[in-house]
Amino acid sequence: MKLLVFLTLMFGVLHALPGHGGLKAKTKLLLGMAYGPIYGIASLALLAGMIWAYRHSEPGMAFAMPMWGWWANWILSMLGFVCLGIFLFRGSWRNSLRFPMAIGVWLWGVGHLLANSDLRSLVFFGGLMLAALIHVLLVGRTVGFAPGPVRQGHNPLSVLFGIALYGITTQLHYAVTGMELIRLQ
Repeated sequence: MKLLVFLTLMFGVLHALPGHGGLKAKTKLLLGMAYGPIYGIASLALLAGMIWAYRHSEPGMAFAMPMWGWWANWILSMLGFVCLGIFLFRGSWRNSLRFPMAIGVWLWGVGHLLANSDLRSLVFFGGLMLAALIHVLLVGRTVGFAPGPVRQGHNPLSVLFGIALYGITTQLHYAVTGMELIRLQ
């Protein structure tokens, strides 16, 4: 559990970086065009480490799960993946939502906390939600908002991509997390 807490904190620190304008500018100057790929790889590496630590942590009950939590998770997670699609594509909805990735993480995290009542889930999903909130608060306060370019047709593509990615993720969920979503017996 200690490793999960540590990696979750490191993930949060990494995602606070863009909210600190001076530190981000210095890092971008130092890394140049490699900043984006390095930031992405570091995020994915920390996330993979968090998943590994989650799988190897003792669950320990944290709170009582609502009976409808499992169903709410399906819906909220799908909406979270649609927000991920909106983030990845350049439709007008990306500018309208402003922080679609953070919104998606929140929807996904709330859904998973409604479906998992253990302590490791609270650390993992709650930590990701906290990192998303810190990112939004810091970036919204320091960087400001300049709408990005809008590409025609990207709004429906973002929804289709999000739903497709959700479908793929449900199929790979057991392989990645070790947790079954559906028992077909």
